[in-house]
Amino acid sequence: MRIALLSDVHANLVALEAVLAALPEVDGIWVMGDTVGYGPEPADVLALLRERGAIMVAGNHDLAVATGQGLEVFNPVAASAALMHRTWLSPEDRDFLAALPVVGYAGGATLVHGSIRDPIWEYVWDARSAYPSLVAAGSELSCNGHTHVPAVFELLGDHVSSSLGRGLVALQGRALVNPGSVGQPRDRDPRASWAVLDTEGRTVEFMRTAYDVAATQQRIRERGLPAFLADRLATGT
Repeated sequence: MRIALLSDVHANLVALEAVLAALPEVDGIWVMGDTVGYGPEPADVLALLRERGAIMVAGNHDLAVATGQGLEVFNPVAASAALMHRTWLSPEDRDFLAALPVVGYAGGATLVHGSIRDPIWEYVWDARSAYPSLVAAGSELSCNGHTHVPAVFELLGDHVSSSLGRGLVALQGRALVNPGSVGQPRDRDPRASWAVLDTEGRTVEFMRTAYDVAATQQRIRERGLPAFLADRLATGT
């Protein structure tokens, strides 16, 4: 199967539409959490992903918007956006977010937002933080998000190999793949980040798609979200 891997769309409809337009022929779409939070159009993003039949798991922002879970540890900007999203979404949308699994399974892979050992909150930044999840994973392939930085971690014997997600990568061992962020990249590249996974060929190809950043920035400001959330999109930080 060929699967589009998306994560951390963060209510950025313009970026999501650009990515979906750029998709090659794929057999499915997997979304590793934080579909909402930060951006200007949470309802439209949710509707579009559901229309496309995406398999989705919960992220920390999804649960904060749906139920208030974790808001107490959010920074003021993130908390403000989450509370605004909560008022913008319908009860049905909030119920949908609240019911998302924190661990998903699809195509023989395990899907989480953070890590296998802490699916919602743990950031996997490096080989050291990836090791416990790779050991604990119940599948050879796992996919995550949360960091907003594309990366691949592989368990080869007792050693974890780590690399930034760039180009075509052949997966050799037990792997954890992070496609980066569609809606708010943080690797100093403002283009939307995503990937295409070939589950049979055991390859993952990391992609970047330019989108109209200024349009999203304008929508953020028009909806009264914190200005910082618009400003950061231009630099990918």
